[in-house]
Amino acid sequence: MLDASLCRRALLVAIVPWALCACGDDDEGEHKGPETKADAATADSGEGEPAEGEGGENEGGTDPLPPLPDDVVLPIVFVHGFAGSAQQFTSQAMRYVMNGFPAEKMRAYEHDGAGTAGTDFVAGLDAVVDEARSTFKADKVYLMGHSRGTAVSSMYLSDAGRAAKVAKYVSLDGAGCANIPVPCVAPAQTTNMRAGQTHPLPGQKHVEVATSKESFAVQFEHFFGRKPEVVDIVKQRAPVVISGRAVNFPANTGRAGVTMEFWEVDGETGKRVGSKPLKSWVLNDNGDWGPITVDPTKHYEQVLLSPDTPNQHHFYPQPFLRSSQFIRMLSGPVDSPARMNTNTGEHHAALVMMRMREWTPDDKLEISTKSKSGDQDVRNAVTSEITNNPISIFLHDDAATPGESSLKLLPWFPTQPFQTGVDLFMPANETPDGTIKLVNTQRGFPDKPQTLNVPNWASSKHTITVGFNDFPQD
Repeated sequence: MLDASLCRRALLVAIVPWALCACGDDDEGEHKGPETKADAATADSGEGEPAEGEGGENEGGTDPLPPLPDDVVLPIVFVHGFAGSAQQFTSQAMRYVMNGFPAEKMRAYEHDGAGTAGTDFVAGLDAVVDEARSTFKADKVYLMGHSRGTAVSSMYLSDAGRAAKVAKYVSLDGAGCANIPVPCVAPAQTTNMRAGQTHPLPGQKHVEVATSKESFAVQFEHFFGRKPEVVDIVKQRAPVVISGRAVNFPANTGRAGVTMEFWEVDGETGKRVGSKPLKSWVLNDNGDWGPITVDPTKHYEQVLLSPDTPNQHHFYPQPFLRSSQFIRMLSGPVDSPARMNTNTGEHHAALVMMRMREWTPDDKLEISTKSKSGDQDVRNAVTSEITNNPISIFLHDDAATPGESSLKLLPWFPTQPFQTGVDLFMPANETPDGTIKLVNTQRGFPDKPQTLNVPNWASSKHTITVGFNDFPQD
């Protein structure tokens, strides 16, 4: 079991909503790879086929390295932490593929992120391990856990019969390698090191330990006995095909019955290109969507349309550089605590900024608005008042100071694990009449600012989630 301090850290790992959202049902779900498809799909192009003008080889892209030897390529199973999901594995999965690992042999065990039924989690993990072993006719798998996922993995490995199904194990900033009966390595923060944590990563934060290229290098060498040849994520040459799930945060149950639309947008304005989405799905019980072929040089919007509420949930990610089956859209009902604590209105926007690398005062998040509804000059939303290394930053106009951008901390949000909120007034309209520009300059990479532009949707009927990658993207 984890001690109290680690449990608090496990709580921090992913009460990190990509959305203004809340818990759903307590059912568990798993994603079994790129073969999973949403049902009732309708689109202008066939499922998984390129949209118009897309799908050829990507100029300047790279090929993956030659395949790894068959005798070392065992399935990889990732177990997330408290309120986590496959999001914490997305970047690493791309790095594995770049180094010759087959994408179809990766699994993310997605359980109820707020639940406490450890025994049930162990049983669920065992089912995912057995499925991977059966599908690929493998006696054993490689296992990885992050935060609370390390506690689940430790319980799993405490039984000799289950441990016999695991060849090697990686414990990411959690319970460590103490009493683990299989070869184990434990990348961890240098602060608050615990017994059994075997590989410190100086300067890294809790979630960063799961997503960084330095952590990947440790994992890869542990599994395959040599250092990886590539660790930086770059555009692939082959057509980029993505798929994923839309889920209720943090239970990871599917957003069943919700319609998801996939739009191309103008990278300079965030406005939609064309009059129809590239593709749309009515999501099945697991919340599956995809696959769809995208252009890694273009920008896209994913929007969830629920039959139960007029509120639309818009997601604006950075361009998709490489294929992935682990794209996640975290959402939920309108009566969640985060939404209830968000000041909404017809004339200002509300954003949630997400990054799977903690925001610190050494980062910059510069935001400005240009619109017919009014302008907002550039303001850095990462201020010295932000001291809790949040993953999510909620931005909206504080009811106490309407129409102003004081950059003071909002009520409620800073009291939540790994979240914060900042008072920022962004003029908006129900029919967007301008653009909100966001520039993320990550610590350590001052020469690689990352820019996203989104429409100034009014918060009265629109939730906006903006996602920056945990690595600098060229």
